[in-house]
Amino acid sequence: MSNLSTREKVAFTLCVSFAFLLLISGIYDFWIIEFKAQDLLMSIGAFLMLLSLALMPKIFFLPFADIFKSKETPTIGIPKVQQWIMFSGVLLCAFGFALRLFF
Repeated sequence: MSNLSTREKVAFTLCVSFAFLLLISGIYDFWIIEFKAQDLLMSIGAFLMLLSLALMPKIFFLPFADIFKSKETPTIGIPKVQQWIMFSGVLLCAFGFALRLFF
């Protein structure tokens, strides 16, 4: 984290803060308001996707065309971990959405 600029640290902090706020809100809705597993799955999936975005704060400040051309990995830590977090978040959101749609 020491090699990140100030604005990248702010982006990281905002993503992590919003992710945990969303997770806490989803857990609260599940426990207190209504026991709907699909809403909880979608909240956990959105949490994981925001957490994954927090691991790539440089992507917020690159031009859109340069994101796909870049050879370097703009992630904090191991890129495979970030990709698996994003994939599992998308999968959980899709599964929760499908449960909401059909049940």
